[in-house]
Amino acid sequence: MTGNEAKIGGAGEPHRREHELLLRHPDGRGVQCAIFGARDHKRVVFYSHGFPASRIEAAVAHREAMAQGITIIALDRPGFGGSDWYGERRFEDWAQDVTLVADHLFIERFAILGVSGGTPTAVAAAALLKERVSSLCLVSGLGPLTAPEALGGFNLANRALLVLGLRAPRLSSVVIRMIASMWRSVPATAMVWFGALLPAVDKEIVARRDVRIVLAKNIRESLRQGVRGVVTEFLLFMSEWRPLLRQIEVPTTIWHGDADTYVPISMATFLQKEIQGSVFNKVEGGGHFMIIDRLPTILRSIGEVDPSQS
Repeated sequence: MTGNEAKIGGAGEPHRREHELLLRHPDGRGVQCAIFGARDHKRVVFYSHGFPASRIEAAVAHREAMAQGITIIALDRPGFGGSDWYGERRFEDWAQDVTLVADHLFIERFAILGVSGGTPTAVAAAALLKERVSSLCLVSGLGPLTAPEALGGFNLANRALLVLGLRAPRLSSVVIRMIASMWRSVPATAMVWFGALLPAVDKEIVARRDVRIVLAKNIRESLRQGVRGVVTEFLLFMSEWRPLLRQIEVPTTIWHGDADTYVPISMATFLQKEIQGSVFNKVEGGGHFMIIDRLPTILRSIGEVDPSQS
């Protein structure tokens, strides 16, 4: 382990978390979340996981969040993990889920962190919740796929899936269902997928035992309900959500590795251009999973905006 690598979890307990909550909206829809890091809830970050993934993904930040006095609350999005699926969902709806949890825990202000495919929901929540959000952080984020030349820089497999999604949504939903069903039936195939498509710098990261354990648990949990959540969200990625970017009024930082071919850095440059006043931090030589080795710096940048002082 090199000097800049972040150790995950605690000794012998890489997936440790403080506790979990299952809350319900008035209509009965359930929202599952896990709480990591500091126990005092004074500096809170709501975490929007990648795709396909679950709240367990945020376990990689537990140890560092604890050290920095930050509480991370990771919510399963609808159809992933323990949060109920519903077919009519929109990216904007995640703001309601965040509000449900924040109100239950008496948290007035908080930051939002969106990772990879969790970017659109994080953006939507920051745009809609406005004064309750102290800052927004986007890491290896997926930008709007409807933007001009949005697909440049993706690896061939991801590019093919996204082109199919944009041009033939029904056919793409069948393909995504097949891939997700295979991952659910034989979880090891997900790791093979990542191993084949991630850049070399990422392959070294996911080969580490503690990272591999969290990723495996994360994928299994994400598909616990089945594949409807994956299919619904994939089709949502094809929708037009660029207007949400222009509604963000909170301090925003963007982190992206220039060696990322899973979600290319062109996504980050577009996000930075569209979000007024946002700050773009290019990570030289960083891949899609660069957040794991740069957690101390990224969390510190979020924590610099103290919700209690905003």
